[in-house]
Order: sequence, then C-alpha cells, then structure tokens
Amino acid sequence: MVRSFVLSAVFAAALLGPACARRAAAAPARIVSLSPHITELLFAVGAGDRIVGVDSYSDYPAQARRIQRVADVFAIDMERLVTVRPDLVVYWKSGTPMRQQDQLKAMGFNLYGTEQRHLADIGSALLDFGRMAGTEAQGRQAATQYEAGLQVLRTRYADRAPLSVFYQVWDRPMYTLTGAHVVSEALSLCGARNVFADLKGLAPVVETEAVLARNPDVVIIAAVGAEGERQARNWASFAGLNAAREHHIYLIDPDLLNRMTPRILQGVDRLCRTLDQARLRAPPAAATLRDAARASVARR
Repeated sequence: MVRSFVLSAVFAAALLGPACARRAAAAPARIVSLSPHITELLFAVGAGDRIVGVDSYSDYPAQARRIQRVADVFAIDMERLVTVRPDLVVYWKSGTPMRQQDQLKAMGFNLYGTEQRHLADIGSALLDFGRMAGTEAQGRQAATQYEAGLQVLRTRYADRAPLSVFYQVWDRPMYTLTGAHVVSEALSLCGARNVFADLKGLAPVVETEAVLARNPDVVIIAAVGAEGERQARNWASFAGLNAAREHHIYLIDPDLLNRMTPRILQGVDRLCRTLDQARLRAPPAAATLRDAARASVARR
C-alpha cells in the first residue's frame, strides 16, 4: 500500500498549475483533506484544528494520525465523508482520481482543488491555504519562512561541482523521474543533473541497461530502512557503474522530497548534503544507512 501511494504521488505531481477553487463565502470550520501534503499545508497555516477528515496516508504532523480516515489512494468512503459533515473538501487535482472528483461534485460538496509543481509554488500554496482557511496571517508567516529557507539553500549550494544522478523511485519495475518532476529541480539546486531528465512524462519505467549506459556518478534511492538497503545492494553489484565503483549509492526519505510542503526544504538540504558527500569521495558507511532508517522511524 505504501508503495502504491508513493508511485501515485510521483505520477500525479506537477501537471496542472497553481491552486484554484470554488471557495466558501466564510472561512470553513470543518475541512476534509484528501492528500498528505494538503494535510501538512493546512497545519502549516494554523488550520489543523479545523480538519475533521483525512486520507489514510496523512501522518504528519503527529496530530494528523488521530483524525478520522475517510479515503485512501483508491477510494473515498462517502458514508464516512458525509458523517464528518465537512463544509470544505480539499483535493489534489492530479492526485485525486478523476472518478473520485466526479463523485465529490455529484454529491454537492464544497470543493477546493490544489496543485503545486515547483519549489516556489509551495510558498504560493501557503498563502492560498491561509486565505482559504481564514488564517491569512499564519499563511503569510509560513510562506515568508519557507521562501527565506529556500533562498538560503539556493545560496548555500550555488556553484557546486556538477554530478550526474540517477534517482530511483522503485525497482519492481524500475521507476525514475524526469525533468518535469520537482526532484529534478531539487537536484539542480544542489548542482546535480538528473540523467533521465530528457525522458517524456513524469515517472517513466527504465531498464537496468539504460542506467548503466548513462553511467551516473551517484544513485539516489527513494527509500529507507531494510527496503532501501535491499535496493542499494542491487546497484552495488555493478562494478562497471561509476556510482557503484565509488560507493556513491545513497538512501533518502521520499516523504521529504515527494510531498509539496515546507518539509521539502529538509529533503532538499539532505539531498544536497548527500551529494556533497559524494563530491568529497566519501563512501556511505553502513552507519549512514542505519541513521537514515532511524530517522524515518523517529519521524513516525
């Protein structure tokens, strides 16, 4: 199920543009969120106490785990949704399946659709969510903090020596990301180049032979813990791969890079630090992989 959500998130992101919606005349008192990143954005603008229903993957911040579950990747529980009596349902335009959007419209719910495709869009989303939820001051503050943090990262990692990177989303089959995904923008901020940025679509399937042909300096695997270590071991066996030969195969928590929320700054910073480690030709010791796993467990 977790893999299903990660792949759904990757396929859905970055397709439509900034948020737009049919807004309620007054600030909503009972909000339903149908995506983890929407839940995070609502909490970030001070509207977390208004959320009465969430999707099954909304797990941050900790308070979100105690909110009634009304949907998952595959379906919305309309009976539960009606029971929580929302006066606003916030959905992800490209992540909420169209059939679910049609259901919501047919049921007559007041809807707010949102979409972010670039790092800068998160600041705009915080402003939009603050206005939508009636917490405009908190939204402005959150957006200002986010934009300042993003500028710090842009300045800190400017003019780094270039590296080529293969970013692996999953390996059964092997999914990567193209230049249309925000992860490619994050790599660029860190001074790196996505070796599959030129492919069409958002999250194409690639073959092992294609990765070997492009021979990246670094392999980044979007997984932590035992699953991440398994995928890392697979690549480590290819002696002809630059990343394997130099021991530059790293794990990263996908929640920090795939969710379009202020926490993406943590993910970008970790990504940049990881690539700096590769520039220093420092192999990722076993402790590095264990730390990544511990960080993921601690966050939950």
